[in-house]
Amino acid sequence: MNEQERARLQEQYPAWHIRRPPAMACLVATRLGRPLTEKEIYYGLCATLVEDTYDLLSEALAEQRKIEDSL
Repeated sequence: MNEQERARLQEQYPAWHIRRPPAMACLVATRLGRPLTEKEIYYGLCATLVEDTYDLLSEALAEQRKIEDSL
């Protein structure tokens, strides 16, 4: 993921901190703010997402937003 892709995702999902850890091939998105409730976890929300590609991370973040909107 280049900086432009990261910045675009960060703009789309401001409630997440998105980064590529040094010396790792994966991408990580960590939810900012309060801890998740048991109910939110039960319905599939995650505090951290780890994906191998920009596209997979984008899809995972979109799925998290879909779950949030349904609660």
